[in-house]
Amino acid sequence: MYEFVVRGKQGCYVNITLDEVFGYPNATSHFGGYDVRGTAEIKSGNYYVKGELWFSTGEKYEFYNQLARCYTDLMGIATFCNSEANLKLDIKFNNRGQVVIEGYFKEFAHQDNELKFELESNQSFFVETLDGLREIVNHYGGLKGIHQE
Repeated sequence: MYEFVVRGKQGCYVNITLDEVFGYPNATSHFGGYDVRGTAEIKSGNYYVKGELWFSTGEKYEFYNQLARCYTDLMGIATFCNSEANLKLDIKFNNRGQVVIEGYFKEFAHQDNELKFELESNQSFFVETLDGLREIVNHYGGLKGIHQE
């Protein structure tokens, strides 16, 4: 099972696991890579949520590339929003190594019941995040799966 975690200060985090990957290695998703049924787990202050999440490894590939660029440049925004729009993460880097993670999670995209969160973080927390994403990308490939462009 693959996963990656985005950590914030004071024990806050967003953890995404890949529980089941469909079509690997031959049938890719129209969202890029392979379709995934996973789990999102979020702890922000006293709030905690855990729920099912559908996304693609291609969406993770694009997020990894954005995040790696922001980490290297110490500036910019990396965004992950899954195709069902029930999870969104905006990771904003500034040039002093400070990072703000904002987002929301909806158990069901069609219902207006959501957890909005903001986590403070810094550049040092993202080595673990990038390592987890790199493992996923190395195993499942890019937008065309393991059959790269």
